[in-house]
Amino acid sequence: MKKIILTLCFFSLTLISKAQTTELFFEQATMFLKKNVTPEGKVDYFSIKKSPGELVYILSNIEKLDTKFSDKKVAKAFWINVYNLRVIKSVVDKFPIESVEKVPGFFSTETFMVGNQELTLDDIENVILRDLFFDPAIHFALTSAANGGAPLLNTAYLPTTVDEQIKARATLVINSKYYFYVDKENKIIELPKIFEWYKKDFAVNYFNEIDFINLFLEKKIDNKLTVKTYEFDWTLNKI
Repeated sequence: MKKIILTLCFFSLTLISKAQTTELFFEQATMFLKKNVTPEGKVDYFSIKKSPGELVYILSNIEKLDTKFSDKKVAKAFWINVYNLRVIKSVVDKFPIESVEKVPGFFSTETFMVGNQELTLDDIENVILRDLFFDPAIHFALTSAANGGAPLLNTAYLPTTVDEQIKARATLVINSKYYFYVDKENKIIELPKIFEWYKKDFAVNYFNEIDFINLFLEKKIDNKLTVKTYEFDWTLNKI
């Protein structure tokens, strides 16, 4: 596995200049997402492609940013936003496309700079977000640029509210009408493919995938159902 410099370094003092730069990133990400993402989570790739300057500027500003954050929630919000913006940028670079699934190495080999580190999208998701924060609900905050994934939030995740935002997103998605299907007669539940891809995030020891979704469901379901998964819809989440 690629060696990545630890992105959480807890110390007593934080440089004011770094805090201001990070704060500016959150402000810029908020403005960009509100302008280019619908409340339903669809992205206006066409408009961004015509005028990519704002996105390029935001991402260029974090290429050399000090990412040794003193606050875990700042780090969590920062990396979620970076991931989502980088997904949008990678789609825009290749637009028009119908699906990122058809782009070789979209998540795994295409690299970019953040905090003086050369990273891929998989690095951010798997090495930073999943390994450092141990929060399976974070999957509902990350865009896959696909209609089968969780809809992208049309504002930035912020340090003061990031955990509440993730919980609200997971609650919204999991309670949506077609998120899962229960066959009571055969005692089967069909869940999205992410519950297969990231099974170890959702099922740990005696805690299974159904226990996880029950944390967010308004109406709980039997956790003894057999779990199966349905195919992922990779069509682009464009307007």
